[in-house]
Amino acid sequence: MKTEDIDVTTISITDTFRYGGKVFNGLDDLKERCITGYSPQIGKSPFVVQKTKNYPCFDSSDFLYENRYYQAYFLTKNYKKAETICEETKLCGFEFSLKGITEQYPVIDPMSNKSLIEEHHLPFIYYQGEGDLMQIVQDRNAAPWDKIRIEHQEYGFSFPNPFNDPDPAPCLYGPPTDFRNEPPVFEDKEDDPSVRNLPDDIFS
Repeated sequence: MKTEDIDVTTISITDTFRYGGKVFNGLDDLKERCITGYSPQIGKSPFVVQKTKNYPCFDSSDFLYENRYYQAYFLTKNYKKAETICEETKLCGFEFSLKGITEQYPVIDPMSNKSLIEEHHLPFIYYQGEGDLMQIVQDRNAAPWDKIRIEHQEYGFSFPNPFNDPDPAPCLYGPPTDFRNEPPVFEDKEDDPSVRNLPDDIFS
């Protein structure tokens, strides 16, 4: 899949979004509705399947106290896809190699591993396990009914457009002055159309 076709939107973990006719009120609501490979039943569409990956541990202290994990929430209306992700959740890396298969739905950080994302992974939501932000990852060209739609976003994460007119400078004593309606200033009076037809001796 071409990386330019992958749309990554950063939102707050408290923002509200919709998928498959269901509204999710942030990350906590997503966690409550998700299923894993250990769930007794998959339930009804749309399905949300959680896959996690532990933070790396480098010493005995990490093994004792590290409780963070990377999280991916795959959203789908396809029962077979949800079932496949659930089955993968039960396997460890060694079992994948033992069975001679590869993990089809790995936990991928879209900000640093965008090239690893494939079409069948989408859409999914990625959370790094800490902080107040998460990423919605989906196909830019997907049909509207197969996209995650943001219902309410508390904060915008867009960057300013350098081609727009700059905002007026802030003023400590009131609203900033709007100079857009001020008359133009002409350094050479002969260029000023308001005085161009006046008598020649007016400036003498």
